[in-house]
Amino acid sequence: ARKLIKKFHKKIPKEEIINWLHAQNAYTLHKPVRKRFPRLHYIVDTIDDVWEADLIDLQKYKSYNDGINYLLSVIDVVSKYAFVEPLKNKSGKTVCAAFERIFEEGRKPRLLQTDKGKEFLASEVQKLFKQKNITYRTVRNPDVKAAIVERFNRTLKEKMWRYFSWSKTYRYIHLLDQFVHSYNNTRHTTIRMEPAAVTLDNAYIAVKNIEKSHEREDKKRRQPRMFKYKVNDYVRISKHKGVFAKGYEQNGSDEIFKIIRARERQALPTYEIEDLSGEEIDGYFYEEELTLVNRNIENEAYEIEQVLKTRGK
Repeated sequence: ARKLIKKFHKKIPKEEIINWLHAQNAYTLHKPVRKRFPRLHYIVDTIDDVWEADLIDLQKYKSYNDGINYLLSVIDVVSKYAFVEPLKNKSGKTVCAAFERIFEEGRKPRLLQTDKGKEFLASEVQKLFKQKNITYRTVRNPDVKAAIVERFNRTLKEKMWRYFSWSKTYRYIHLLDQFVHSYNNTRHTTIRMEPAAVTLDNAYIAVKNIEKSHEREDKKRRQPRMFKYKVNDYVRISKHKGVFAKGYEQNGSDEIFKIIRARERQALPTYEIEDLSGEEIDGYFYEEELTLVNRNIENEAYEIEQVLKTRGK
């Protein structure tokens, strides 16, 4: 876009060039996706309201650790208190048993959030959540995952890898509980308390310190931004790629959507959309996840994106 504007800006207004680009499939389908940008914070006011969970893949060290391949890590969003359970596999039955051991400690969340890993969507795990009256939610964008538990995973692995360097061994399983205990009883930078010290009675202190941390982050942001898109605009949404996906492959969805609401949340523009049949899409989208499509959508035919199944003769 920049090269085109630079080349023709003396003959054609910049706005016309941009509008023309947004009418071209080759541009809107392959426009680079921005993955890192400011996002909304959680709004929670007590412990055990929202938990995040994730799996840490340690398969390469299983021979040193009694066949343990994964660690199930779970963290409370307010207190930052963490639970970790070793797993030999990530079957639904095994993951379900690990969650049961965590719940036996006497705590459970109102809402639990994970990525879209099959181990969390397994029928045994979902049945347990329903039995415990836990609302389950997946993160829509895999580039983001569950940020708080991901940060804990990094902290835990830093402890483990420091030990590996010191001990000249990759065996950690006999010290796993000590690593987690050390984390839970060390002052956390964000809440300014030890996670293990946060209770229902003093959770408001942790919440207040989290809010102060968010305020410091928000001050670094620019003033509230103008909305880039408006209601009734047509857009493509960015395709979620794996870590090693090729940058030159298609970035935008073949399907086109319509913006139905534009709302400011925490000084960030967000959008709600529906498909062309009028069905609303769950959740909200940041402007960085959308690409404007400037065409007469209602009179167009669409290419088939993927053949799911063919009927035999």
